[in-house]
Amino acid sequence: MVDEKEVKDNSDHEHEPRWDVIEKLHDKIDKELDEAFRVNRLSFIEVDIALLMIHEKIRQQKAEMYDMYLKQRDSEGKVDGESDKKDAPDHLYR
Repeated sequence: MVDEKEVKDNSDHEHEPRWDVIEKLHDKIDKELDEAFRVNRLSFIEVDIALLMIHEKIRQQKAEMYDMYLKQRDSEGKVDGESDKKDAPDHLYR
């Protein structure tokens, strides 16, 4: 199981972007894009395709992380034979 103190420590920073790191990455990408236009004479379409490939890679990694999270949650949270579904009352759908 997960330690409650660890969850509490992580929850403080869970939703706060690390802007200093984000700005550094942005600056690196921007510098490389400028160089690609000047040195390699890439067209806008070629740069757009490269960015699309990067975006797709990020989407795939997000999907893998969600899948890992769901598998972990299912393996930790359920005992054999238990389910998250609650039985509906008989009069609910009348």
